[in-house]
Amino acid sequence: MPGLTKVPIDGQPLSIVQELEDMCRQYIKGDNAIILAVTPANADLATSDALRIAREVDPTGDRTIGVLTKVDIMDKGTDCREILLGKSLRLKHGWVAVVNRGQADINKRMTMNEARAKELEFFKANDSYRDLDNAGTEYLANKLSAHLINEITRKLPEIQSYVDKTIHDYQNQLKALGTDVMGNRGKMLHLILTLCQKVEKAFHRIVSGGEGGGERVLEVFDVKLKEAIYKLPFDKILTLKNVRNTINEADGYQPHIIAPEAGYRRLIEDGLTLLRDPSAKAVEQTHQILKSIVTMAINEVTELQRFVNLKSEILAHSAVTLDRLKESSEATVRTLVDMEGSYLSANFFREIVAAESFSYDPNRPRPQFVTLNGEILLEKRYDGMSAADAHLQRISDHVSAYLQIVRSQLLATVPKAVVHCTVVPAKETLLAELQEEVAGKEEAQLRRLLNENEEVTRQRESLKKRLELMERAAREIMQFRV
Repeated sequence: MPGLTKVPIDGQPLSIVQELEDMCRQYIKGDNAIILAVTPANADLATSDALRIAREVDPTGDRTIGVLTKVDIMDKGTDCREILLGKSLRLKHGWVAVVNRGQADINKRMTMNEARAKELEFFKANDSYRDLDNAGTEYLANKLSAHLINEITRKLPEIQSYVDKTIHDYQNQLKALGTDVMGNRGKMLHLILTLCQKVEKAFHRIVSGGEGGGERVLEVFDVKLKEAIYKLPFDKILTLKNVRNTINEADGYQPHIIAPEAGYRRLIEDGLTLLRDPSAKAVEQTHQILKSIVTMAINEVTELQRFVNLKSEILAHSAVTLDRLKESSEATVRTLVDMEGSYLSANFFREIVAAESFSYDPNRPRPQFVTLNGEILLEKRYDGMSAADAHLQRISDHVSAYLQIVRSQLLATVPKAVVHCTVVPAKETLLAELQEEVAGKEEAQLRRLLNENEEVTRQRESLKKRLELMERAAREIMQFRV
């Protein structure tokens, strides 16, 4: 470290004084640092910057050792004996006097051994220091060594605890990163299949679970599908004007005689057409949720994250599986809607006609048919309407009651179809094709799948080196304690 300075010289920034003090504080503020407060013996200790800063960071003096330099160039008739004896300024760990090489000695290329010999000769020849032990660089080195050993011994339990915890942390990090798996084909195949199974288990658990998984799928069926179907514009189909036009178009050049059956069928088909889009949308929404759950499951398997190629392969095969299952669901749901239009339940209309007639058996319970608006069909009155409008309104209400039954059936059957065709097969066979494909791959192809991220490799190697250093430190601590 550079020495402290009071005045910047030419070429130095004006902030050099503060920067050097800040640097010193940074190095000595730690509780484990031993502070050597070096002060020239020929200067006034009251103005020592080293002592001032040392006392700021170590007010109790537990970590501070005073060092006096330039003892050999003090004014004649003066010495630092009183300081070394702790009489003029006492430090907890005392003072040590040293004589270093001067510039002339350095220019003459004096060796350190020669400098130590010269220093020893100086202290032995001086009556003020001859009987003192705390003089000389050798004494300072021994004192520092003893002090360091004492500090280490005192801190040893804390150091050992830190080393043990760090070893444990490094081991856990290495475990999370995984070991180097490049080996024979059987070993690599086993790892790939194990990771695939972990992804499948995570997927199964999330789908079968609550928030983030099963709840989102349930929301599609109980909330979004229901809202979409209930918002359909059936009322536009069932207006008197549209009913009249539809019946006329269906009859063509030959009007109906009693009941406009062709018109009934045309109105019902128009209503069923509206139900196709919400049903298909429920399939798509479920598909997107399952795709997001696949990503969640992959991210949960920490061992998989280092194998970028395998991770991409799992994601791709999952997408292919879900796309195929989505097509199956779309076909099934489309069939459910089309089935309703393929065959209309005639008994429904017969029951209505019979219930509305005067010959209806009063002992039989009247059927409670309900329209799309929630009105009880057989309780409706058409007073105040012309005969023609009342006739058209009855037809509209009949179709509405029939579509209400179909709507209720689809709200129950569409979720069943989606779960049966998509959700359940996805939980059971999400990565089945990938596992079959992997089982037939050659060793070189498996290696490509397990070609891990370079950053993971660097992290593992770095952790191994740090762990080795910590384990060596732990062994040395044990030997030291023994």
